[in-house]
Amino acid sequence: MNCKIVGYDFKTLEVTLGPGETFYAERGSIVYVDTDMRRDVEMTGSNGNSGLGGLIAGAVKSALSGESLMILKMTNPTSRELKAVLAGSVSSLIAIKIQGEPLVCRLGYYVASTARVEVGMRLSVSGLLGGLGAMFQKIEGNATVFVDSAGTAIERVLNAGETIEVDERHLVAMRGISESRIQAGWSIGNVLRGEGVSMMRITGPGTVYMSPIGTGK
Repeated sequence: MNCKIVGYDFKTLEVTLGPGETFYAERGSIVYVDTDMRRDVEMTGSNGNSGLGGLIAGAVKSALSGESLMILKMTNPTSRELKAVLAGSVSSLIAIKIQGEPLVCRLGYYVASTARVEVGMRLSVSGLLGGLGAMFQKIEGNATVFVDSAGTAIERVLNAGETIEVDERHLVAMRGISESRIQAGWSIGNVLRGEGVSMMRITGPGTVYMSPIGTGK
């Protein structure tokens, strides 16, 4: 499998699958796909439980997390390489590798992943107070995850105890940052400086991903 983010002002994700390989994406993300690529839809959020309870729980979880009830599974059934090109709903994409470590991002920002991941929700009091909303997407699994970004993303790795202040309109995702290390900083000075209602105080260790263009998506 080969995944490559291409483009300048507007970026897309170019995925090349070898024989038998699979890839997962949000419904509606395909720009084009080779005609022999097999495309199936699967229920999201049911954790493999096909019973009525699992389906209902999956539907509720998907709705709350900002994702579709179905996820697209692409499989290469041929003996040659096949290609698909995907795009998010804003201008760019970020590739973030997770290995048993949850990724927290804005609602609706998940686009695709190299393996099946669990996309759920995470309640955040700090996010609500900081203007981001009470809920984030929580993505768990072992895969490279592709999420939306308004412009080429800014990545900041924080050491233990290191703190930055982020305008909530630019925050895209956080990896390895616990709820206890996120604080909302209300200040009239923020408004006067044009920085937004609040600046999110985020303390490491962990990684913060930000977009250069402020968005309320």
